[in-house]
Amino acid sequence: MHYVHGKQVAVIGLGRSGFAAARLLSVHGAHVVVLDDKTPEKLSGWIERAEQLAHVKLLLGGIDPATVANADLVVVSPGVPANHPTLEAAREKGITVIGEMELAFGYCPAPVAAITGTNGKTTTTTLAAAMIQASGQKAVACGNIGKAFSEAVFELCTEDWAVLEVSSFQLETIEEFRPKVAAVLNVTPDHLDRHQGMQEYVETKGRIFENQKPGDAALLNLSDKYTPILSTLVKSRLYFFGFPGNKPAPKPGCYALDGKIELLGRPLLPVSELKIPGPHNVENACAASLMASLCGVPDESIAKTLRDFTGVEHRLEAAGEINGVRFVNDSKGTNVDSVLKALESFERPIVLILGGRDKASDFTKLGSLVKQKVTRIVAFGECKQKIVQQLSPAATVVEAGSLEETVNGAYAACERGGVVLFSPGCASFDMFQNYEDRGRQFKAVVAKMAQQKAGKVNV
Repeated sequence: MHYVHGKQVAVIGLGRSGFAAARLLSVHGAHVVVLDDKTPEKLSGWIERAEQLAHVKLLLGGIDPATVANADLVVVSPGVPANHPTLEAAREKGITVIGEMELAFGYCPAPVAAITGTNGKTTTTTLAAAMIQASGQKAVACGNIGKAFSEAVFELCTEDWAVLEVSSFQLETIEEFRPKVAAVLNVTPDHLDRHQGMQEYVETKGRIFENQKPGDAALLNLSDKYTPILSTLVKSRLYFFGFPGNKPAPKPGCYALDGKIELLGRPLLPVSELKIPGPHNVENACAASLMASLCGVPDESIAKTLRDFTGVEHRLEAAGEINGVRFVNDSKGTNVDSVLKALESFERPIVLILGGRDKASDFTKLGSLVKQKVTRIVAFGECKQKIVQQLSPAATVVEAGSLEETVNGAYAACERGGVVLFSPGCASFDMFQNYEDRGRQFKAVVAKMAQQKAGKVNV
């Protein structure tokens, strides 16, 4: 725990994480300065809330190096690169720099179950928390999903569970963070605009196991390419999940075998009873089931949750149907591998909407599946020209401007019985606040279109 009473603490970044960190620090008696390089106009809402906190002042429109250099502790939001020059200068001066998640861990009374990976984090985190709740225990899903960890600690006690979705950015700045149960779902190329290559990205994901003890538990995907590397970083009890294929499944674990999910050698339920589509969601279900079981949840509560679960917002979410054309909101699809998984989930003809801010992605990896399943691609956002260049050999690609133009163009190109799949494969920050904002705007455009066509959106 970082003791902060009476200390000067600089919080870098005012947003969901930054505000939650400032509040937690304020409650524990720190003198806090929150710095953000955004202008006050772009931080509306957060400013008003932060101004209500005791011993907290705001410095906006720039990150002042002198203010940071005078701090006893620096807490950084995950959106700020860990190698930001001001943070590097603070470290050189001997100032401790931690992330919001590390700060919250020190004040969290509950044990932590943590989930990271390139794709599937939100679904698996939501599922695992719901399974724990179904058993009668309290669990709060937080971290990179919903509420910040620093906010969740106020509602947790020792008998509860904090179920965290954890990003690689959050893992960059840990020191003592130690989940009792930790999972890496998968690792595929992502955020290579920030991480210096795949080796660094994989090692950063593996830091989720860094402080675990022998009595803790680590979960890895049996079929992921990087599992052999990640397994060398595990110091606790190792479990596997996923598809064994034709190989004998190692024990212990949770596996999809012969159309059934088996949990620690016990039959759980048929795969056909899952309501969430796609083989990737079978892996997510296995990971969540194993995690919940290791948190003490009985099989009956796990199976019931799996049968009832219909998915999360912005992840292959039904967004409506107009004249026989289905709209699917997969705004959380922010990388190429996520788009691949989304395409694999549908047998209908697809019009695919791609675009946003590039993350050094290689869209040519979509080529083979696009040829099989996609009748047209509508590209929008900053990297639409790159999408045209890389995917034109595989399908007809057209460019669009606004989101409304993009969705209208996709609908016009989609045949009756087909799917308009909004799975951008890019970051959202060129046109939107975040992927949630992007997904909700997409759904609003679909709803408006349905009204204009005198139809009704059937969700």
